[in-house]
Amino acid sequence: MDSTPEPTNDHERTIAEALDRKMLAPATPCGSIVSEVVESMPFELSIADIQFLLNYAHWRFPQPAKKKPTRGTSSKDLKRSG
Repeated sequence: MDSTPEPTNDHERTIAEALDRKMLAPATPCGSIVSEVVESMPFELSIADIQFLLNYAHWRFPQPAKKKPTRGTSSKDLKRSG
C-alpha cells in the first residue's frame, strides 16, 4: 500500500489515533498492537472498520526489506527453485 489510508469517519479516526498511540510503545509486536486496538475500541468494529485497521496497520508498520538474490544466483535459477 503506497498511499496513506486516510480516516473518513469517526470510527476510522478513533482507530487511527489508537493505533498511532500504541505504536509509541517500544518493541511491541505488530499483532499485539492490532489486538490491543481492537479490544480498546468503545464500539463494535464493523467489517469496514476492521479492513481500515488492517490497511492502516499495514501502512504504519515498517515492512521488512525484500531479500535480494545472493551473488552469482541468476533470477532464472530462483524461478526454477521456487
